[in-house]
Amino acid sequence: MVVASIGNLNFDLYLRISELPGPDENVEALDLYTGGGGSAANFAVAVARMGLGARFIGAVGDDPLGEISLRELRSEGVDVTFVKRVRGMRSGVVVVLVHPDGVKRMLSHRGANLGLTPADLTVDKFSGVRHIHLATGRTELILRAKEIAREIGATVSVDGGTALARKGLEIVKAAVEGVDVVFMNHVEAKLLANTGDHKSAIERLARELRAGELVITLGPIGAVAFKEGKLLQVDAFKVNAVDTTGAGDSFAAAYIAMYLEGRDLYEKLLFANAAAAIKVTRPGARSSPRRDEVVSFLESFGYKI
Repeated sequence: MVVASIGNLNFDLYLRISELPGPDENVEALDLYTGGGGSAANFAVAVARMGLGARFIGAVGDDPLGEISLRELRSEGVDVTFVKRVRGMRSGVVVVLVHPDGVKRMLSHRGANLGLTPADLTVDKFSGVRHIHLATGRTELILRAKEIAREIGATVSVDGGTALARKGLEIVKAAVEGVDVVFMNHVEAKLLANTGDHKSAIERLARELRAGELVITLGPIGAVAFKEGKLLQVDAFKVNAVDTTGAGDSFAAAYIAMYLEGRDLYEKLLFANAAAAIKVTRPGARSSPRRDEVVSFLESFGYKI
């Protein structure tokens, strides 16, 4: 079973810091490490580790960082055959500032990622694909992918991030209408619903968004899902967070793995929460767990999947 992921591929530079520098001030970094990033690419790696076929569709520049990023995806078993090379542009780069408690701040240069257009999404690139995941806030890509999904009979999920939430509720409603699973975190939900309370945000979005399943992650609280009038919250596992970068992508990949198995809401949320919990105990956006690790983690708490 093949899952295609559409969106950004970045080269991430992580700096672990104890505090943010002020104007004209220097702060010594406690640690530095690098790795692949980009929400769609992170998802592709995470879903491959769930034992599914993974295909990434995005764009890189004609520079060494682009080739390094592609090589890393290939090493994880991700199909990068249809990645676009954009001449004259640098590949995407993100600088991630990580505090000791795992909270992150990011500075992004999208670069060649913006070179991916709806015209690049052609049906032939989705041969054999069962599910399409869009980790992008670009509505033109979401709408085109929905057309392809209808044509090939695939299901669709969207994780548009802050970029999509900032476009406003009416635009988001049109973009995700008919989508099978919509993911967002509680910050994006509150922004989209124009409220400071995540509970009222969930209630409004559950009414407004015409999607099969709405899934909102609540950080250390857990996650909530809404489907066919049913609202379910499952608590998070208590762990010592090292780096939350990519936790949402790990969560989404685990959720989709369970979704494609036909699991119920509780099983999907439980499994996804466990995957995210394991991920945040490890540095880097691509440190998502393999399926057997999630199963063992759940078994240690007495759960059977």
